[in-house]
Amino acid sequence: MDAKNKILVLGRPEINKVELVHSIMAGTNTPCVASSDASAQIAWHIDTRYYTAQTEFWVDSTEPLSTPHTQLMLSDPAASSIPIDAPTHELHTALSPLVDAIVFVFDPRDSASFTDILPWARFAQAYEPSVLLCVAIGDKVSGMDGQKDEWFDWCVQMGWEWVDLTDMDESEYSVGRVRDALVANEWATMVPKTDSADSNVDPKTNPNVDPKPDSNVDIQAEPTIDAPPEQRNEWDRFDKVAGTIDPRRVNELHRSLFTETAQNDMSGLMSQLHTLRDEIAQLDPETARMRAAELALALAKDT
Repeated sequence: MDAKNKILVLGRPEINKVELVHSIMAGTNTPCVASSDASAQIAWHIDTRYYTAQTEFWVDSTEPLSTPHTQLMLSDPAASSIPIDAPTHELHTALSPLVDAIVFVFDPRDSASFTDILPWARFAQAYEPSVLLCVAIGDKVSGMDGQKDEWFDWCVQMGWEWVDLTDMDESEYSVGRVRDALVANEWATMVPKTDSADSNVDPKTNPNVDPKPDSNVDIQAEPTIDAPPEQRNEWDRFDKVAGTIDPRRVNELHRSLFTETAQNDMSGLMSQLHTLRDEIAQLDPETARMRAAELALALAKDT
């Protein structure tokens, strides 16, 4: 059976979804495949500092939905039972062991097309793919803030991430956010890199890899400070916990904290930290130590 490494990219036929896929891949070292078809399969080899993964974009078009779907969206957008017909149910069943990410794309100028997401919200409820992105794309249209707020609220209720690409000059969103969400996923095809394999990757040709220091450079050890025994014990315990933490979790937490908005809004960052602190306080001691160490490493990581 094929691996669960497919990324569905869905939207109306008039939206150039393949162009969006190429924009996502442009930030990596994977060559783009020329295609303008409404439906396409495009392989994507993710290569980061810590892992590689073979994935594939499956691009397809949606169709206008029937009246019951539209009525559902207007009356109860967070309904747990979204109506789908038998062929759609069979399609969802066939895709469920293969798809781990959905990128739904629509043009806000055609507001009715947003309801095309509903069958895939049903799919998400039933099969829980790891990444769910709702992407608004197209030219900026004035006077739509209220409508966008409604779409944003729907996404929050249904567990989708809202990404608005209609106003990239002023918005914190960009194609990079779509790429980051996909790269951060733990794909079924993920292969962790060993130190030796990682050392053979050229950071000049792979922007996802951080350059390593030259082994010939004499790095001076930091001066040691005599700390009280109890403080040294605390640091020893921290080092022991930190040594077991997955760097990918630290990177993902770092990105979520230090978004463009957070960097320009200290109050927003502090609010996030307070929320994380409260969540950690509810955990059992061992898990709390792990989460606290992840947070400390994420805060210490260079932005």
